[in-house]
Amino acid sequence: MKNAVIYVHGKGGNAEEADHYKQFFDDSFEIIGFDYKSLNPWDAKIEFRNYFHSIISKYNKIYLIANSIGAYFSLIFLFDMPIEKAMLISPIVDMESIILNMMKCENVTEDELMLEKEIETSFGESLS
Repeated sequence: MKNAVIYVHGKGGNAEEADHYKQFFDDSFEIIGFDYKSLNPWDAKIEFRNYFHSIISKYNKIYLIANSIGAYFSLIFLFDMPIEKAMLISPIVDMESIILNMMKCENVTEDELMLEKEIETSFGESLS
């Protein structure tokens, strides 16, 4: 049975970015890009857990390389998975602070966001 390196991209990234990491591992590792589609935590939780549950029995060892929001989703949803090593690139470690700062910049209150459910910002991001 082989080992796996699962690469989780950041926002705007893609699974093909995993190819960059092939040079760092020998032939006993399969390098896999996880091309998740979720944009919010409640969808990501389901997608990430389902994906990792579907592959964990196929490999001896699983290493994780995750970038930015992909690292954040991995940290909060894969905490109990049998991942032997994790390498996190620019992980978001305080999502609440980021969201609150975005809301402040846009003069959006928590009550407004709860009422609207989703608000587009002037800088192209959605608050939800």
